[in-house]
Amino acid sequence: MLRISTEVRIFPLLTLSLQPSPYLNPIIKELEDLGYQVSIVKVEYELQKGGNQMLKINQSR
Repeated sequence: MLRISTEVRIFPLLTLSLQPSPYLNPIIKELEDLGYQVSIVKVEYELQKGGNQMLKINQSR
């Protein structure tokens, strides 16, 4: 998706059992190793209880 866009957002970051996704840290590491800027941003809404964060990925400048 970052080939055609400057930013990708992924929400929510929880599994269906309301646990943090086990894939999150490996994905963040891989994207950072590839040179992308990755951050977890708090949002003002919850789709799931406790699910108020999104992953924001930007192309390096």
